[in-house]
Amino acid sequence: MIQRIVFLNLLFSAVFAMAATPKVSFQELQNGGWERYKGQRVCITTPLVLCATMYDSLILAPERLYVPEERAIGLADGDSTMYWQLVAQNREKRIKLECKYSFSLNLGATVTNLEALVAGERHLITGAQPRFVNYKPSAQLPKKQKDELLVCAANIQNYFVHVGGYATRRNTPGQHALQCLKVASALVKINADLYTLCELEQGDEAPRELTAKMNELCHQDKYEFVVTDTVEKDTISVGFIYDKTKLQPSGPLLFAYNQNDTTWGIYAHRFMMQGWMERSTGKKFVVSLNHPRSKRGDPEVATNKRMHNSMAVLQLLHRAQKDNIYNDSDFLLLGDYNAYAQERPLQTLVRAGYKDMVMAFDSMGYSYSYKGECGYLDRCYASPTMAQQIVSIHPLHWNTDYYYSAAYYSKYNYKNRQIPKEVPKDIRKVMSPAAKKNLLFRYSDHDPLLITLKLK
Repeated sequence: MIQRIVFLNLLFSAVFAMAATPKVSFQELQNGGWERYKGQRVCITTPLVLCATMYDSLILAPERLYVPEERAIGLADGDSTMYWQLVAQNREKRIKLECKYSFSLNLGATVTNLEALVAGERHLITGAQPRFVNYKPSAQLPKKQKDELLVCAANIQNYFVHVGGYATRRNTPGQHALQCLKVASALVKINADLYTLCELEQGDEAPRELTAKMNELCHQDKYEFVVTDTVEKDTISVGFIYDKTKLQPSGPLLFAYNQNDTTWGIYAHRFMMQGWMERSTGKKFVVSLNHPRSKRGDPEVATNKRMHNSMAVLQLLHRAQKDNIYNDSDFLLLGDYNAYAQERPLQTLVRAGYKDMVMAFDSMGYSYSYKGECGYLDRCYASPTMAQQIVSIHPLHWNTDYYYSAAYYSKYNYKNRQIPKEVPKDIRKVMSPAAKKNLLFRYSDHDPLLITLKLK
């Protein structure tokens, strides 16, 4: 009898608790509900999407948020009304949720009927991680026809062979070895004919090491890199790795900046141009690989420096065409441009006659996410004749959406977990659980762009 009474009391308490938790939509909260329900626990019926993880909190919204600069000129580029409208819209959709959460949620995960305490406007608190439906980004690779070439444009997040240097956060040989294994595994799986890589360490040690690992993993002498003949270490650069059975360099390797320039020489090896020839047909094209100045610091100063970078690229393109250096008019501009579609440095390229191929093929996509907003920092522009030879462009979501502990290093030691047999013993101590599970994902913080070409 006593047990029955206890059971009924628990049942009534549960029913009362459910009834006492008001169900509200996101729109209701926006229309004055935040203040009305402040200090109360509510159940939000609108499905919410995980847009960012920030220490002990999550950023949620009714939909994925996109960078305003992809659609409107803003900040140092004009302060347009449309830009500020988009900024305000993103802010209104953003919800900060404080909770205890694991590091196993991918961006894009969803939660419905979220119960949480309203702490303030767009600010929720819950004691434990809500039940999310996790999101697994598409890992599908494009199907390449025999007469097509695949170009992989990838930022590989500070691939430096000298550990502990510039922004690497990798302090042991084991951590670097794991990074090498993850990056090489992903690039080999993509099976591109040409890789244009940003955030390599300057000099030939980094591309040589990565190329050797790629050849080791595919069990053949397949890949080669373009020698730059530079020896400066701990400085960021770009580089080319290519399938030497399909392509060969054609013409000289050119640089947009003079490395002896005391003002702009720091960019000398972040802006390269190389011609390419398809071995089977003799058809040619030229790749301008660029990595302009980042957005760190004062926005106007950063924008002005990227403007200088864009002008340097255009000057090199003009010289290459005027002097007919490559005997070809098919120019492909690739790289991490550290800018979005509507910002002045990129619009300068468009006004010069180079078509924004990313916006042409996948304007609603993204290759990077920062503070909950998605967009393309990784770009592809083409001369008029080159644009006609591009079959497809799409980002491969192997990195941006994956949770951070899937990366190639960790300050923690994980024991008693299954580790791939090919991983050396000295790496095992620094592998995160996700890295142990799958080597392909989160090898960088950018998604690679895959560009399919059919040369004419």
